[in-house]
Amino acid sequence: MEEDARAEYRVRQTKLLRRSLLMKTGACLAAWTVLFAVWLLAVDALIVPRVADFVSAQCPWVRVAPQDAAAESESWYADALREAECDTIVSYVEALTDGRLAREAASDDARALVDACARRGFAYESPADSDDAPPDDREGGAYLKEPSTEEIVRDAADSMRPDRFLTLFEEACAALGTPPETVPVISPWQYDTERGQREVYYADGHKEYWDLRLYDFLRALRIPLASLLYVVGAWVAVWLASGWFASRFERLFAALAGLASDDAPAPELPEEFGPTQRALEEARRSRADAQRAALAAEQRKNELVAYLAHDIRTPLTSVVGYLTLLAEAPDMPEEQRVRYAQVALDRAYRLEGMMEEFFEITRYNLGSIPIERHRFDAALLCEQVADEFYPAAAARSIEIDVRVPGALECFADGEKVSRVLNNLLKNAVAYADAGTAVAVRARIERAETRPHAVERRGPCESDGAPPRAVEDAGSATWLVIEVENRGREISPEHLQAVFEKFYREDPSRAAGKGGAGLGLAIAREIARAHGGDLDARSEAGRTVFTLCVPA
Repeated sequence: MEEDARAEYRVRQTKLLRRSLLMKTGACLAAWTVLFAVWLLAVDALIVPRVADFVSAQCPWVRVAPQDAAAESESWYADALREAECDTIVSYVEALTDGRLAREAASDDARALVDACARRGFAYESPADSDDAPPDDREGGAYLKEPSTEEIVRDAADSMRPDRFLTLFEEACAALGTPPETVPVISPWQYDTERGQREVYYADGHKEYWDLRLYDFLRALRIPLASLLYVVGAWVAVWLASGWFASRFERLFAALAGLASDDAPAPELPEEFGPTQRALEEARRSRADAQRAALAAEQRKNELVAYLAHDIRTPLTSVVGYLTLLAEAPDMPEEQRVRYAQVALDRAYRLEGMMEEFFEITRYNLGSIPIERHRFDAALLCEQVADEFYPAAAARSIEIDVRVPGALECFADGEKVSRVLNNLLKNAVAYADAGTAVAVRARIERAETRPHAVERRGPCESDGAPPRAVEDAGSATWLVIEVENRGREISPEHLQAVFEKFYREDPSRAAGKGGAGLGLAIAREIARAHGGDLDARSEAGRTVFTLCVPA
């Protein structure tokens, strides 16, 4: 039963600790995850762009010579170069038209383009429903459109020889102050919408590119660094949860250390250790009860030693005194000599009994009582034990009435059962009222459980131990012996204490009654060693001791 209770306690405590640890760890991890997500969003929105701009600003532009750039190998380069050259010539023509540049210094081709732009007229375009056509310019199925400078230049370039076009381009570059090596040739797919141009070809054939390896390297580290930071934070969260858990165990260890101190206050553990606190409180109570029981037993033992020392000295003094008289008076009358010798012998017997009690204490403390079963007649055993007490009973006019139905064959340790019955009869005769009867009843009962079974602590168990039910040792046949006397009623408190070791119900220690207080304790131990028990009840001056052992 105790093992089941301890196992249930361990299961409850383990589940409670596991649930608490998981809840605390989960709460810490959830809090860190939310905090990390908010922090990451803030960093990505506020800090990362600034850091990216700073890092990219540190990245250099690298120039590649025309022979290494190999612009002519690019399929798109020729068309893009044509577009860049046209754009430069358009800017040159517009500057000549606006008067920003002197017309006289221009070449014939350049002045021809300027004149063409001055003579520009309207051309018919279709379809007429085009949204680009002004409503007033519509005529039938077409609309009028004035050509732009760019369109005039492009039309002229298409009809111009390549060498003349190249010469015009070089003239435009010189006039505008933009050498060919500064005119970019850009293809649409060379433009990065996030970071701007990363690679640019120029009209002279060389190339410049933005060396963003450092930027790309740092950008590639974003996810690993964020993951590492999250893992570190999660580890800190778990560490905090384990620290909280460790603080609970520190309080537990302090409570366990307090169990060894009588002055320490009762342990107060966190709610997660509810089952443990109840177990510690129970252990504390059990320890206190055991200490009180040990102190009481030690006190009774000390009292016993004092009692026996006092009682031994009295008969020893008498023996020495009477033997001295006999030795010093050789001519003492025979009748007086016999009387003195008898008194000395009686005191010697009394001294022998007390010494026997000392040996009984030693045997009792050595260990459990061995049981050696054999078959015997319990009825005959009761008669024999009763015969031993007839002289003592007759001296107080007490009758010993043995009531047995006949032969009672049983299988038990006859010597130990005789010892129990001897102790019961000794107490019954000693404490019975003079002129009354002591009844001894024996019988064999068949039952599934021990007759008169009760829950009670054994004499060898501590006061803090829980009550237990004595088992029937697998037998359904029981030997039941009852010893009854009439005398002073025993109170319920004393009735439970008479089976404790070193307990003496008679504090006056009257002659013949004051033993070591081990008789009933050993008697019950013998009964329980058989798998039975020894009980007592007392009502209205009628006291009955009942011995039950498997038969």
